[in-house]
Amino acid sequence: MVTSRGAEPIQVSTLNGVGAALMKGVAALILLCGPVVLAIAAASLGHSWVAPLVGALVTAVGIPAGVAVWRLAGRNRAATRRLESVGIRATAEIIGLTLVSSDEGHVYEVVMRVSGAGLAPFEVTQSRAGGTDLHVGAHLRALVDPSDHSYAILN
Repeated sequence: MVTSRGAEPIQVSTLNGVGAALMKGVAALILLCGPVVLAIAAASLGHSWVAPLVGALVTAVGIPAGVAVWRLAGRNRAATRRLESVGIRATAEIIGLTLVSSDEGHVYEVVMRVSGAGLAPFEVTQSRAGGTDLHVGAHLRALVDPSDHSYAILN
């Protein structure tokens, strides 16, 4: 839904310092897999072409993937810090709830009205896993940047 300022609200994926460190650790492992396989292939006495080929393929895929995960962790952590510094506490009231999947637990499409002190109310829709705590009329904690309506649902 379009806000009163004309811009779409943007959901911020919150990421604390531990989460960012874990994501960057996984990114480092992804980055190193290919070069390690290549080094092992070069050090092995066998003259098989399979290990160098696998190492080259893992390197070709792993380096861009690792860099992407590293950058995603950095962007998410920066967005979380920014929202924590400028955001105001708000309430997200569930005004619509539709079950979209129940294969691996229940996943709902949740429509919420976000409001708070000094904040023009706006609506957002997101998919959320949940159970009995999700029902029409329930209130969730939110953090909102009043300048651009970027937000995070805290529970």
